[in-house]
Amino acid sequence: MKHIAFDPQFVNVAGNDLKRGKMHTIRKNYEYWKRFEGKEVTLFTWEGKPYRSKQKVFCTKRIISVQGIELHARGSEYRWTVNGKGIFIPRLAANDGFINFNDFSEWFADCKPGKMAIIHFTDFRY
Repeated sequence: MKHIAFDPQFVNVAGNDLKRGKMHTIRKNYEYWKRFEGKEVTLFTWEGKPYRSKQKVFCTKRIISVQGIELHARGSEYRWTVNGKGIFIPRLAANDGFINFNDFSEWFADCKPGKMAIIHFTDFRY
């Protein structure tokens, strides 16, 4: 079974599921993630330093679907599209579990433009 790491900020206080409102996760490498569509995965956080500590599994989910999303850059401006259509970024950020747009922007600041994957845990689609 595939394991997916999550930052503790996205795990609810009880530690047995994702925080309310986190409907999906965005990851690099669309082609890699597409092969897990429909499969069960375990979600975990690291107990300490990533890759140098134990994994703490907090739930199991089914990946309902994997949708392609593209990050485009023009100078210092970035935009996200799904199927060539722009996305309302504050909604994308909220659905990905971020409290505000600035946190979302900082989280993805180092990402290179290109195709990524939205891993959906619900029936919601953009």
